[in-house]
Amino acid sequence: MTFPRVLKHGKIEPITENIYWVRGSVKLKAPHPKFGPLTLQFSRNMTIIKQGDELILVNSVRLDEETLEQLDSLGKVKHVVRLAAFHGMDDPFYKNRYDVTIWSVNAPYFSGVDPNPPEAHYFAPDKLLSSKSLPPIPDLKYFEIGSGSLNEGLFYLERENGIAISGDSLQNWHQADENFNLTARFMMKKMGFIRPTGIGPGWVNAVKPDVSELFDFFDWGFETLIPSHGEPITSAASEAFRSSVEKIIDSKKIESRP
Repeated sequence: MTFPRVLKHGKIEPITENIYWVRGSVKLKAPHPKFGPLTLQFSRNMTIIKQGDELILVNSVRLDEETLEQLDSLGKVKHVVRLAAFHGMDDPFYKNRYDVTIWSVNAPYFSGVDPNPPEAHYFAPDKLLSSKSLPPIPDLKYFEIGSGSLNEGLFYLERENGIAISGDSLQNWHQADENFNLTARFMMKKMGFIRPTGIGPGWVNAVKPDVSELFDFFDWGFETLIPSHGEPITSAASEAFRSSVEKIIDSKKIESRP
């Protein structure tokens, strides 16, 4: 199997005790009516949880050899977790390199934007995530958004007043970072991606979930949110995202008025 090549990424950095993150990137082809497919490069993050001498990678990003050595110095890579249906391209690399257990939200691994053709499917996890099927982290809880056409997962760690980890649903891009190309800087701002405590517009448009489902997750309460897209938030995260969802719902009510 041929694995996607290493794309631009940074170093592994600590967030809190036994939790780290690294900012990577991804390239996508986006349709355009006038200029044809445009290449968008933008950032995506991997979270690393250290449990004893084992490492759990969430929202995997392939690293270069130097940074893999840094990863190996933290512990033994044993588990890889896919929270978002549109993620997972680097999971096969980690399966091959470390023979890890792959955990995934209940959604197929697929190439492109359409999950339905069988030929689009390229990989299968070892285990599906659920409230009773989780990597071995004692204080870990799982929340799944099931109202859209593809499921989306969220992790919750019961420590330090709550730490959440998201895929595509909860994002926090204050500005385009160093891993954006010029096209993505322009297009993604125009499309509404570049905003703090945002509800992923690509996810909402593609999957069409009932975003009010997120209120149950916010009720768990968490100070910290480590998103797959954007900067980590370390204060009052659940209430900030609750406000974002309320604004979306209010705007839909206004649009539906006669």
